[in-house]
Amino acid sequence: MLQFGKYNTLLVGRRSENGFYLTEPGAVAVEGVLEEVLLPKKFAIPGMKEGKEITVFVYKDSEDRPVATTQTPLTMVGQVAYLAVKQQTSVGAFLDWGLDKDLFLPFREQEEPVVVGEKYLVYTYFDFASKRIVATSNVNKFIKNREVDLKPNEEVDLMICYDNEVGTRVIINQKHWGILFKNEVFVKLEKGQHVKGFVKKVREDGKIDVAMQKQGLDAAKDIKDILLQKLKEHGGSIKLNDDSPPELVHQMLGISKKNFKKAVGMLYKEAKIELTDHYIKLK
Repeated sequence: MLQFGKYNTLLVGRRSENGFYLTEPGAVAVEGVLEEVLLPKKFAIPGMKEGKEITVFVYKDSEDRPVATTQTPLTMVGQVAYLAVKQQTSVGAFLDWGLDKDLFLPFREQEEPVVVGEKYLVYTYFDFASKRIVATSNVNKFIKNREVDLKPNEEVDLMICYDNEVGTRVIINQKHWGILFKNEVFVKLEKGQHVKGFVKKVREDGKIDVAMQKQGLDAAKDIKDILLQKLKEHGGSIKLNDDSPPELVHQMLGISKKNFKKAVGMLYKEAKIELTDHYIKLK
């Protein structure tokens, strides 16, 4: 069955003046009709021929007919993204999601009135009642901290959302809300940006703390190699010590002050470095 609002790997079938008709591998005709989806000729790629597999994004055109594209959407069904409003109409708004046909945001799914030209955090889903791909700005209907199966130091995808009094709210793996604490972030982050992160802690109330680096000894072991490499690159010494500001540590090494101190401690115990008032030096 075609997955609307997602990528599908399909077989190139018959060709027409409008483009290529694609089918699912192993598809069987039902009552003499084979389910096909049109890839308009403007999206055809060089070397397309019958029987060849191609990965395309499948959605519906302005007449609600299945259509495939080789364009890259800004989001898919089951994902969140910041999208710009292109048009506001009597039935709802239309968002730019990178495809020829804009994404519909019904009035009933607008948590607040939207403004043309502004970007909003939305979740994209397939509405089985209308059989259309639509968006909602009420993302909490889908992004919840229930059935969380995450472990400390597990690598995750973080989508940057907005700042609050303690840090930056993020969406983890397109499923859960998390928090990046402001005293552990030393780079500029933009709304909608995706960054690699790590789980710090899953709290009993379901809240999830995350960081942009590994925590504990696992982090220190990784950071040791970074620090040793930086020392070699700088002729055997770096002008950093316990009193160096966190911003300087991150600027020079790309790591947090906390992890820096752990790595220094491990290397010192291993007698690989020596410490002075202002420098760390290779032995």
